[in-house]
Amino acid sequence: MRDESLKFLKEIVATPSPSGFEQPVAELFRKYVRPYAHRLTTDVMGNVTAIINPEASVRFMYAGHMDEVGFIVHYIDDDGFLFFSTIGGTDVATEIGQRVWVHGKEPILAS
Repeated sequence: MRDESLKFLKEIVATPSPSGFEQPVAELFRKYVRPYAHRLTTDVMGNVTAIINPEASVRFMYAGHMDEVGFIVHYIDDDGFLFFSTIGGTDVATEIGQRVWVHGKEPILAS
């Protein structure tokens, strides 16, 4: 893997992007593909499309999601316990016992 590709992979995985808040990941993707794309667009829903050789007779589409599982904290009790709700769809069984990043003034890894 090229060093640039590995750097991009690490950045995109580390960039928070819960459903409805994908703008930072979208910008990172646009910045990475801009030198390679003949056409780069973002629609009103935030979907990013990068096209190489738009006049080619053979076309191939590679699609993916920019969002990730997210939560929103709605209360912190006196003992520091966080009470939260999900952002987007998720299976509650997969959340139990998982470490999460809490994003505020600075990110904190909560376990």
